[in-house]
Amino acid sequence: HERSLNIDFLLGYLKQLLPKRPDLKVIITSATIDASRFSQHFNNAPVIEVSGRMFPVELRYRPVQAEEAEDDDERDLYDAIVDACDELNRIGPGDILVFLPGEREIREAAEALRKHSFSRGGAQTEILPLFARLSAEEQSRIFKPHQGRRIVLATNVAETSLTVPGIRYVVDTGLARVKRYSYRNKVEQLQVEKISQAA
Repeated sequence: HERSLNIDFLLGYLKQLLPKRPDLKVIITSATIDASRFSQHFNNAPVIEVSGRMFPVELRYRPVQAEEAEDDDERDLYDAIVDACDELNRIGPGDILVFLPGEREIREAAEALRKHSFSRGGAQTEILPLFARLSAEEQSRIFKPHQGRRIVLATNVAETSLTVPGIRYVVDTGLARVKRYSYRNKVEQLQVEKISQAA
């Protein structure tokens, strides 16, 4: 899905391996890849395009700290998430997907959302965290039919591997876990970093 140096090395290795293994088939999928260049690289391999559906998207940027707030009136990320979900709750029906960088943030956001009372036509709001250490049964709850509104809390990595039905609104915290190499410790680390609005 995302190009990296490791993926490029793997594709180079596969290019060398294909003449030796005619039974091996390589399928590359991506929404952003330069298909013609990759086709040429793999001896003019066929390109199959599947057109997706496009929907109008309205972007709204909300800073965590409101400009009119006083210095002693500190809001944190979880207050901003609750406010954003409350605003979307007033707009209309549909489930909400909230992107967070990791499990700890997902758990804390779930706790903050459960403490808040969402009132819209008496419909119940269900908070569904989604991260790797949950059991398969707990993870599959997001696909089951439901009444009322759901707020699904997931990482932006999960978004690349599944599609959650019923999602109408997305709240992106602007944070992600980014792999960085630590020269001091000589290891790769996943650090929480702010991402740009363009990303």
